[in-house]
Amino acid sequence: MGNRVYLESFTKPANYYKFNVLDISLESLVSYSIFKFCKPCELDVVFIFKEAVAENSAPVFKLNDVDLKVLDTEDVPWQVLSCNFPVLKSEDTVVSGLCGVARYICKHRSTKKLCEEHDEGLLSFRKGCLQAPNEVSIWTKFCEVDIIRTVKDIITTEHMNEVPINLIRFENHLNKPVRVHNVYRLARELKKVNLNNIDNKTEHSNSSNKLSDKERPSKPRKWKSNCRKALEIDCTTKIEDLNISHKFAEGPFFTLADLILLTCYRIMFQRLGSNCFESLLPLTYNWYINITSIPDVKDILDIMPQFSSKPMNLESVSIPSVDDVSLYKSDPKRHNPKKRLFTKELDIENALSALKIGMELSVSSNQYESSIIWNDIPDGANPFAGHLPDVRIMRKSQQLENLAQAVLKIAQKGDLIVDFCSGSGHLGILLAHLLPNCTVILLENKEQSLLRARERVHEMCLKNVYFFQCNLDFFVGKFNIGVALHACGVASDLVLDKCLKANAKFVLCPCCYGSVHVTDRLVYPRSATFNTLNTEQYLCIGHAADQTHKDHHLTERGARCMDIIDSDRARLAEEHGYSVTLSRLTPLSCTPKNNLLIGVPS
Repeated sequence: MGNRVYLESFTKPANYYKFNVLDISLESLVSYSIFKFCKPCELDVVFIFKEAVAENSAPVFKLNDVDLKVLDTEDVPWQVLSCNFPVLKSEDTVVSGLCGVARYICKHRSTKKLCEEHDEGLLSFRKGCLQAPNEVSIWTKFCEVDIIRTVKDIITTEHMNEVPINLIRFENHLNKPVRVHNVYRLARELKKVNLNNIDNKTEHSNSSNKLSDKERPSKPRKWKSNCRKALEIDCTTKIEDLNISHKFAEGPFFTLADLILLTCYRIMFQRLGSNCFESLLPLTYNWYINITSIPDVKDILDIMPQFSSKPMNLESVSIPSVDDVSLYKSDPKRHNPKKRLFTKELDIENALSALKIGMELSVSSNQYESSIIWNDIPDGANPFAGHLPDVRIMRKSQQLENLAQAVLKIAQKGDLIVDFCSGSGHLGILLAHLLPNCTVILLENKEQSLLRARERVHEMCLKNVYFFQCNLDFFVGKFNIGVALHACGVASDLVLDKCLKANAKFVLCPCCYGSVHVTDRLVYPRSATFNTLNTEQYLCIGHAADQTHKDHHLTERGARCMDIIDSDRARLAEEHGYSVTLSRLTPLSCTPKNNLLIGVPS
């Protein structure tokens, strides 16, 4: 079937072929604009008809374009339907999410590189533009989630009393010093260009004032050039004093981020009016004018639908107070909530005293018999084959054996097993080898980790493995067993929620208890059984659960706190009709985070 980008549409195929007009979502519009700009080779785009949900008030855009391909869901691979759109499928690999799909399109671009781009193209230095997943990158989350949500809110809102916070955040970002790799070298190069431009102007001025009579040229003298000295920039100079401005979203170069934001701001300029941006958000206005003045960018503006409604009346709009920080993760001014500590002994003791008898789940013994003969396991699934540092090999093999044995006991022929937060696929690849009659999905949001896993799977010639590059919340498919080895913090809870929603069995070994925190999708405690604890007490126990270091006097209490957090997770599953056991990995020394949760629907 080749490499394809799948975008969602709300128009039936027959209606499109009759009128050549498609109703599409904002994410589809952004993705299609990038596709048209890059014109990728060996990659085509397909729109999938999806019934619009009545209670979903998301805006719909009309796309007028010919020769598009529109399919019904019956004609789409199951792997594609297991993820939120946009989706890209290339052989055994599936990429979901706006930034991930857009990066893939850029890598297969056929159009020429613009002079405004970095030497490495739209993905900029080391092809790293928007590479980090939105779960860890503030900038990726802004481009993939925040600004998309803001556009939808603006379109569906009739009256606006204040400027949306995300527009203020981007304005503040453009006002901050540029943070790019080797910024001082870049400053020297820009200074050199400016000096050359000045020299050229001076040369041109002198040539126009030549004397009519020919004079004997003076003998050139040898002196030390001041050119190098003029280009010198002291590395102690503050970044804000380097005179490198945000000509584009990520600095002096035009990148994929500009393309994504362009479509969003094009719509908002039509909805709010350019006067609003010019008066209230001048840096954003200058950025937008600069982007739209690029000839190649003007070509894709033609496919963007015109927003028909009149601009809002913004005479009395106010500007909210927003932290004056950039959208770079490394901005030292940003408040980091993870720096809040819950380690006061009195707080921990008070939190533990709030527990009642019967809340905690008893920890059962893990009496598994080792049956995996590692010498018989192929290199691609074997930690002893050199994929890991020597100091980790034995402990990693013990961890894998514990979880693999648990899965082998509950797996059935034909099961679909998802290895969530799979990393390089050590657990999932081992399961695929041990269970050839089951299908295994390695789900990971880091591109490089999946590439390493894919290479090993292909070397083993396994045909029952698929690779999903996406965040946990982008995966919406059905499955039979969910596994996760050391999914960090809230990721373990997100995996548990996925399993409960799919009514799937689960085998989880959680990690990073101290990093659990309330999100827009998660509240703590998780279960009704633990609702006598307030959130502060719960997070305090979670922080104490990370005190499980070897030969530490707090290790015993840390282990109990781990049991409390996992008991809450187990009680939540029981409330959903599951039978759950809490045990420990064997031997305990294989990892400090050695709890094992196994759940089976009743």
